[in-house]
Parts: sequence; structure tokens; C-alpha cells
Amino acid sequence: MHDQSLGVKLSKVSVERAAAVFADLDLGDPRRTQRVIRIVASLASNPEASFPKAMGNEADIEGAYRLMNSSRVTMAALNDAHAEVTARRAEEAKVVLAIHDSTTCVFAHADPEAIGYTNTGKAGFLVHYALVVSADEKRPLGVVHVEEVVRRKAPRKRSSSKAKKKKRTGFETVRDPNRESLRWNRGFAAAHERLQGTEVIHLADREGDNYDLLAQALSDGCRFVIRARTLERRVESTDGESQTLYELVLGAQGVLTREVDLPPRKAAGAPKTAHHPRSARLARLDFSAARVILPRPRIQPVNLPKQLEVNVVRVWESSPPPGEAPIEWVLYTTEPIETPSDVAAVVDLYRARWLIEECNKAIKTGCRYEKRQFDSLHALLTLLALTLPVACEVLALRAACRRTPTAPATAVLTPTQLQILVVLGSRKLPRNPTVRDALWAVAALGGHMKTNGEPGWLVLHRGMAELLAYEKGWRAREKVTGLSISR
Repeated sequence: MHDQSLGVKLSKVSVERAAAVFADLDLGDPRRTQRVIRIVASLASNPEASFPKAMGNEADIEGAYRLMNSSRVTMAALNDAHAEVTARRAEEAKVVLAIHDSTTCVFAHADPEAIGYTNTGKAGFLVHYALVVSADEKRPLGVVHVEEVVRRKAPRKRSSSKAKKKKRTGFETVRDPNRESLRWNRGFAAAHERLQGTEVIHLADREGDNYDLLAQALSDGCRFVIRARTLERRVESTDGESQTLYELVLGAQGVLTREVDLPPRKAAGAPKTAHHPRSARLARLDFSAARVILPRPRIQPVNLPKQLEVNVVRVWESSPPPGEAPIEWVLYTTEPIETPSDVAAVVDLYRARWLIEECNKAIKTGCRYEKRQFDSLHALLTLLALTLPVACEVLALRAACRRTPTAPATAVLTPTQLQILVVLGSRKLPRNPTVRDALWAVAALGGHMKTNGEPGWLVLHRGMAELLAYEKGWRAREKVTGLSISR
């Protein structure tokens, strides 16, 4: 059975960019830094390969494993070097988006007592990070904050009896400073500090909807777009009327309508946070906006502001197709909402948040991070720090393919792979194929149909797995016969 991997081919420039992240890294010995650079370059040159295969010869394999387990090589030092380079790139870009998210990494081969438990009891940990992308081209520039959340205890089974809840009051002033939810606050603060001198807009999904995070962001002068989670929260309009957030946004007058292509989506996630499955369609969306006052919740400490004032933008689909769940977002933002173009700009900013979901897939699928056979937490975290620059380049390549679809196909596939697609592919290639032509031909090998819209990660990596399997047979035939098929 062949590996089902993305099979991304990074250019020499992309490989060099990924490795250059650690050029100024200080690990106490320049030989360690050079080893780090060689490992990253090897991973970037062949992201889908197994770790030993990516490293190449036996000496490099042994050196890489030694470095992964060295106490002198830490995730903190590696991430700090990555953040410094990202900050410099952000300064050149002038305006950037800092996209925050958490993703769970699961390692089927590992012992949860050694590396931690996920919320399902499997071996793994939570990774919270801030991805920085240029605001204009949405090109990934790197990562400025990474934090692991390691749970040392297996999750408790849910009891059928009613759980006893700890009573909390508005006079509470002391809360656990290490609670998991504060990772969002630390991420915003770290990105704000690292990107001083650069214009930054922070993006977060519904997990970022927390009063203390909103208070911190406003206090620090951060610009943000954060999706609201609790629509039943009591709020006040600017004229003092008390109502729920949802009642307020329902009463806001629509300011514009736009048609948007929606890709298909399968159901995923835990029951409480699952995305509803949907078919690809052209959705007609309405936009509205309002100013809202958020009173401090009773469970929040009294040292936080009594109220916060932010803008709110609502996006909704008033007439979804039969059987389809309607699209609806409610967004908190510091961005202006005076004109229809202002409101549309807020929604476009939030749509860029999806890039971090793509980066999660680049880490796990494109770079096979969860398949790496390391048993210790230290080695896995070290490898994560080395993988992140590679994942950013994988993501940048895919983003470039969508941004410059007319570039030559050789930017993403080798001439041999293109020959194979011509002879064995199910989707015909033109004489001078573009990047878009090539990727759609690869996706067809993975079962993609044109009516499903742009191909996603999974269908691309299935197609690349097929292409790589064909390539092995192709090269074996050339070796035996000495023949080479050309167009």
C-alpha cells in the first residue's frame, strides 16, 4: 500500500525560505544550527516522505534523531527564531493579518502517558498558534506565537447525574491563571508585541469570543474581527435598549447583498461544534451592521471594564436551498462600518481566517506531522517547530496556485509527472498546461469532479498518491527498457 500524502513539490526558493527561518538561531553550537537548517531543508524538499527517507543517508538520519531528543534544542528557541523572521517579513508587508486558532494533534503510535491526552483519550496535545499573512495577497509569512496544551490526565467519563457546579459571583477577583482558555489572550498579546510597528488585524473564530479577550484587545489598541459564539448574550444598543445580541442584529437593516460561491463541505467535529455538511452552491448573502455595548458578565472578575463597545456585522443567507443549512455569521470588530464597502471589507477579512484551517491541514496532511514516529513529547514539539516553516511554504504554494493559476505547470509538478498525467490521467491536459490545469488533473486522479468546485486537500493528496504510485512504475519501466515517453 502506498502512502496517501499530499505530494507537494516545493521550489528551490521555497525550500531555502523555510530553512532560512533558522539562519540566526543560537543553540550554543553552530553545528546544531546547521543541523537544524539541513533537517528543515530536507523536510521542505520532500514534505510527504517518511522522516528517515526525507533525511537521506544513515549519518543524517542518526544526526536528526539525536537533535530531536537533545535537551539543548528546545521548541521555545526554535519558535522564537521563527517569530523574529516572521516579524521582519510582516514589517516589509506593512499590513498583515494575525490569524489565531487551536488544533489537536493526535499520534496513534504514541503513549498518552508520555505525550498527553486529547479530549477523546487518545495520545496527543492541543497546539495554539498565530499565523501571519499579508493583508493584500494573503501570502503566509510565518508564525509569531506557538503554545502547546498538554493534558496529563485522561478525560473523565460523563456522569449521568447532575454535576455540581461551582458558584461564581461578580465579586470574583482570582481565577486560575493557567486555565486553557487564556491561550487566546496570550496569543493576541504575543502577536501584538512581536508585530510592533506593523499594522495588524487579528482574526479568531468563536472560541475567541470571550469577554476578557475582547477587553484585553481593546485595551491594547488591537484591531480585530472575532466571530460571536453566544448570540443569547444580553447586550445594549447605543440608545440604551437591553436585548439579546441576536435580537439586536436581527433588527439591523441590511446594507448590501452579495453572491458568493460556497465549496462543498462534509460534516466534521464534535457534536456541539460540528460543521453542517453542504453541497457546493452560489449563495446570496445579506450584510448588516450595528454598534453594540457588551455589559461585563457576572462570572468575569470585577477588575475588567464594566462594559465594552464594539461594532457588530451580521452575514446571513435568507433563502437557502431546500435541505441546506443557511449561512450565518455574527462578527465583533473594531473595523469601521459606516459604508456598505466598510461592512463588506469586514466580512472579507473574516473569510481570510480559513487560511489557518488550511495551514492545519498542511501541517498534518501536507507535512505528515501526525505520522512521524517519535515517542517523547520533547521530540514531537521540536519537530513541530521545525515543521511549521515548511507548512507555511506548502500553504503559500497552494495559495499561489489559486492566486496565479496561469503560471506554468512545472511550478508544481516535474516534467515526468506531467508526462504521466498526459498518458494515464483521466482529465486531458493542454499542450502548455498551467498550474490550474495540472492540479485539476491531479485532483481527477483522486476522484474529483469539476462540478464539485475547487479541489481540496484530501482529494489532492489522494490524487498525488496515485500519481506517485504511477511514477514509481514509470521510472521502473524506463530503467528496464531504457525508453522515455515524451509528448
